[in-house]
Amino acid sequence: MPLQIDLPPGFAGMPVGTDDKMNRGHAWTIAENLASGTSIQEFGSYLMALVPSMRANGIRVFGKFAVGRRKGDVATLTLGVAQWPETAPADPDALVSAMAEEYRSRHKRAVVKPVRLPIGPAIAAISGGEFHLPEGDVRTQIKAEYQIPLPDGRSVVILSVVAESEDAWPAVAEATAKVAWSLRSQDVA
Repeated sequence: MPLQIDLPPGFAGMPVGTDDKMNRGHAWTIAENLASGTSIQEFGSYLMALVPSMRANGIRVFGKFAVGRRKGDVATLTLGVAQWPETAPADPDALVSAMAEEYRSRHKRAVVKPVRLPIGPAIAAISGGEFHLPEGDVRTQIKAEYQIPLPDGRSVVILSVVAESEDAWPAVAEATAKVAWSLRSQDVA
């Protein structure tokens, strides 16, 4: 199902598609705009190396944007589409309720609630925690996520926005909500 979204202001990222020529074009454009300390070709090849993994995981859009009031507060946005193992139940509201319970069972501290978006019912969740890196580096992580069953009954959009600033969580929630509310199907001619 072809989809369209409105990305946050200042978003720097790339769509991930099945056309590697188009993916390469996006990677080189981003590299031209962002490469610092490396050559455009080297940075572009780093981005292209990520494409097969992102595509295999259903990721359609990946990138960063400024969020919050403090300089340097940046959020990472990932939008993916996953296929249901079988056709989803016909009642979208019952499906969303089951999705919310499943999410709560995996993320005990998350605030999860069913919401109604223009494209249909969905779940919205916000959580915070710590991300542990090697060498004992611990980073705060704030995440807003929407899971949106699509009207085709075969797939679900997973929109996730993550930031490292606790102070930025209201801005993260707001930016994620704006992207989720903008999701719409694209008519194919």
